[in-house]
Amino acid sequence: MTIAAGALQQLHRIHRQLTDIREQLARGPKQIQAGELNVKRCENEITQAKDNYRKSRIASDEKQLQLKQRELRINDLQAKLNACSSNREYQALKEQIAADKTANSVLSDEILEGLEKLDQLQALINTCTENLQKAKDELQKVRDRVSSQQQGLEGELARVLQELANAETALPDTFKQEYQRITRVRGEQAMAQVDGEVCGGCYQMLTPQMMNELYMMKPLFCKSCGCLLYLSEDALNKRRK
Repeated sequence: MTIAAGALQQLHRIHRQLTDIREQLARGPKQIQAGELNVKRCENEITQAKDNYRKSRIASDEKQLQLKQRELRINDLQAKLNACSSNREYQALKEQIAADKTANSVLSDEILEGLEKLDQLQALINTCTENLQKAKDELQKVRDRVSSQQQGLEGELARVLQELANAETALPDTFKQEYQRITRVRGEQAMAQVDGEVCGGCYQMLTPQMMNELYMMKPLFCKSCGCLLYLSEDALNKRRK
């Protein structure tokens, strides 16, 4: 049983082409998935930013309410101060008013800081919203591009598969089953061209007997890596000369 080296070389080329097409087909969904993850990340950032804004707003509102309540109490204490009947009571009221005014001064500063923080958080929300829209737009572009490419690649895959089927008709029926078994599992890695006297798959030296079998165009598998070996047309031509 013999197999023309050119037939194996052609089959190997077709298998490499199939590998490339399938990798491109697999790359598209991965790009879409990456885009979807980016959109999800942007959505989570907005959710977190809005949650932080809500909590800061609640804290700011509580402090403003506390400030108003203290101001009302100061006004009430001021009225009592004007109407107090003893020096001790007067002094106690003055101390309480002073303490409340000091507390209100601190609270006012905290409120201003809180309002500045709210402005920063609102700006962050706006930025996150813009980033989300950009991520969605980019995801749609990727989906459109992948959809367009996938159609072309699927057509190319069908064409190359037909080319492979046609090329496989050159194989002897007694060998075809073994060939299909190994290529089904390993794809393009199932075959290797011999470079000099070295297996192109594992770079192991071939024995003189193995080289003779290859020159006789007998199907031969590398004893080291199991690749189906073949000689280039140039190697065969040199041998003929």
